[in-house]
Amino acid sequence: MRPPLPDATTTALDTYLDELARWSAHLNLTAVPRERAWSRHIEEALDLLDVAAPASGCRVVDIGSGGGVPAVVFAVVRPDIRVTMLEADVRKSGFLVHVAGLLGLRNVEVEAIRAEKAGRRAGTRESFDLATSRATAPPDVLCELALPLLRVGGSLCALVADAPSTLGACAAAAEACGGGEPRAPSDGVLRIAKVSPTPADYPRRDGVPSRNPIS
Repeated sequence: MRPPLPDATTTALDTYLDELARWSAHLNLTAVPRERAWSRHIEEALDLLDVAAPASGCRVVDIGSGGGVPAVVFAVVRPDIRVTMLEADVRKSGFLVHVAGLLGLRNVEVEAIRAEKAGRRAGTRESFDLATSRATAPPDVLCELALPLLRVGGSLCALVADAPSTLGACAAAAEACGGGEPRAPSDGVLRIAKVSPTPADYPRRDGVPSRNPIS
């Protein structure tokens, strides 16, 4: 049983959900109605946070942050970690900048950049302790987007549908990009440890991972 969140944290998360619903009226951020948003967005993100269990000072990168799940939740609940949100859509990244400012999140950075570019750039390549994502890409594609951003010893922890069924499909991509054996610590979470440096060939050019996944 997870202990209750502090009142100030709950208030901040409710404010975030209110803003997410307001912006979604004119920007495609979520299809989840406000009355179901806590269970779908907050609880799922907290479940992922429980599995990831980042250490204090951990550098987290969230791939394709969209409406901010799980990244905003991580940043609110764990002010002791640093969260970088990668969102190539400038309107969505604008929402993330707005929410971070509204909530006073000093541990957040938002970058309007594709994960492929970030994974090839000095300063972000192999520099993070934890990579997260929710529904950004199929697991084999996500491996190529996320693993190049992780240092050896870091982990990818992603919210996926039916994680056990995805393990075989992303094993080759994980191995090619320096990851270990994919695991499913829960039905909704895929976890892959970074066990060796990512070869210089990965990630490939923008859009190639999704068009031609590693198999």
